Parts: sequence; C-alpha cells; structure tokens
Amino acid sequence: MEVTSGKNEYYKRKRRKFALITYLLTLIFLVVALVQWCLFYFVDNLNRFFTFYSWVSCVFFGIGLVLLVIFIFFEALRFNKIVNWIFAVLIFECIVLGMAPLIVRHYKYQFLFSFLIWTLVLAVFIVCGSYLPLDLTLDVVVLFVLAVVAIIGAIYFVMLYIVANVPYSFIVARGFIVISILMFVMYHAQIINGGRFAEMRTKDYFLGALILFLDFLLMYLFSFQVAPKWSDYCDRDLSNNLVLLRDTTTASP
Repeated sequence: MEVTSGKNEYYKRKRRKFALITYLLTLIFLVVALVQWCLFYFVDNLNRFFTFYSWVSCVFFGIGLVLLVIFIFFEALRFNKIVNWIFAVLIFECIVLGMAPLIVRHYKYQFLFSFLIWTLVLAVFIVCGSYLPLDLTLDVVVLFVLAVVAIIGAIYFVMLYIVANVPYSFIVARGFIVISILMFVMYHAQIINGGRFAEMRTKDYFLGALILFLDFLLMYLFSFQVAPKWSDYCDRDLSNNLVLLRDTTTASP
C-alpha cells in the first residue's frame, strides 16, 4: 500500500511539474510573439518590408506548418533535448513571422487590445478545462461531433452572409468557430494536466506549449476579420466596418 501511495505521489508531482513547464513555455511564447509583432509594427523598416513582401511571411508560415506536422508524427524529435528545442523554436518563429503581414495592417490599439483579450480567454478556458468534472479525453467522440456541428453551422452562416447578405450572420459564424476552438482548449488543458483517460507524455512540454499557442492563434486570427486592412488605403466603408478601437493618427488617402 505504501509503495502504491508513493508511486501516486511521484506521478502527481511529475504531472504538476510538466503542466507548470508547459504553461510557462506558453506564456513565454505569447510574450516573445507580442514583442516581435510590436517590433514588426513600430519599426518602420520592418513594417514596410512585411507590408510589401507579404509572400515572404507566407513561405515562413507554410514551413512552420510542415515542421509542426513532422514534429508531431516523429516522436524521436520531441524526446531529444537538443532537437526538440531547435524544432520548437523554428516552428514558433515561422508562425510568428507568418503573422507579420496581418500585424502591420492592424490598428495598433486594436492589435494590442485583441491580444490581451484572447490571452485572457485562453487562460480562463484552460482553468475551466482543468476543473471541469466531465472528462473530455474520454468523451473525445462527443467533442469532435460538437466541433463538426459548429463547423457546419459556421459554414452555413458564412454562406448566408456571402449569398444573401443576412445581417450579422458572419458574426454568428465566428461565434460557432470560436466555441469549437474553446472546447479544444479545455481538452488540451486536460491532457496536459493529466489524471484523465488520456494525457500527454511528461516529456512533451514543447508540443503542449505549441498546441496552446496555436489555440490562442486560432482565436486571435478572428481579430483581423473585424475590419479589413485598417492601415492600408482601402475603401472607407470597409475600413469603418466594425472597428472597435480606431487609430486617429492613420493618414487619410
């Protein structure tokens, strides 16, 4: 009995350490990403480069996705202490650089405000998933069914917006997608914290941090749909559409 109790206590300490490292790495990813995106926005040379050469960022983003797939499917890469650092940093940097053309076309106040809001949303639903009595890792089929229903609902309302110009239908579509993302945030929190039917291996902290960062990115990308191309010389009716925080210093065409 004492041996079993000791093993359980060792397991709990190991899971807590793994979860703490994973959430700390996620926080570091978020802070470093914010610093880099601020540099892309506020340093004129970088801003102009990513504005006029957006294809460079597209290449980086594509490379990042390919590296992510390799990192997920080849476990040996994740369990080598040097290689996992290299892959994690490369994936992270490629994704951050891939976001640059969107960042430089954003109002600066909206950009910072949206980052803060979605970071708080991510943290709240990580906590919700951690304390949720329902084991999402056990009922993963239900989770995927709900996600598919959300995607179908989102596509339907997008079609209403495009074809029939139904008011606010695009906002409803966004809501469906965000709900499906938040369900997976809670699922990822549970497999990181452990103590459920399925859990991540305690050496996969880089993968866990990247997954949470991508969850954040999926939600953060919706900030760029609020209004198109804020800082470009574009149609005034479009640039005035659903802008939450307006930058009054932006030059008029």
